[in-house]
Amino acid sequence: MRIAAAAIVAVIAASVPASGKTWLKTGGVSKTPFGHYEYCKRGGRHCGSQSAVAPAKMSESRWAKVRRINTAVNKQIKPVLDINSRGVNEYWEIPKSQGDCEDYALLKRSRMMAAGFKGSQLPLTKVRLPNGQAHIVLVVRTNQGDYMLDNLSNRVQPVSKVRYRFLSMQASNNANNWLTIRGKTRTAALH
Repeated sequence: MRIAAAAIVAVIAASVPASGKTWLKTGGVSKTPFGHYEYCKRGGRHCGSQSAVAPAKMSESRWAKVRRINTAVNKQIKPVLDINSRGVNEYWEIPKSQGDCEDYALLKRSRMMAAGFKGSQLPLTKVRLPNGQAHIVLVVRTNQGDYMLDNLSNRVQPVSKVRYRFLSMQASNNANNWLTIRGKTRTAALH
């Protein structure tokens, strides 16, 4: 009986991400990534005004959805750089079968919104990888902290545990506007 109870506790603990209770703190206006600007100009779905809402209230079932979406998109999309698929350095789009980092993030954002999350809870976020390369990820803003969904990992990780340098993210009230990231905070607030 004790072994079964321990196994149940282990499954529950593994199903909910370790709480980081850390949120990204935004600053002033940042330059919009060129690819995102062009995507919006072409009529992309992740552009324009949106209602700024409180961070998402999370439950075990919502965490399960987040993990499923992250893993499913990572498995579904073949990694291909824009220069190799389109002949240009940056071309943002919601992918069907292949794409690069921002394409994964756009597809994850679409699926998360279809699952009930709001746009302001899902900012596309620009980071710098440890090797110095720029990279786009999706952040989910929750009542338990900000978490990152990345095409380089199937793990949904709290931003407090990520070794990337966070540079900028979409503003909560307008997905066309990007804000600098000044650091991390332990205080939940609309950013």
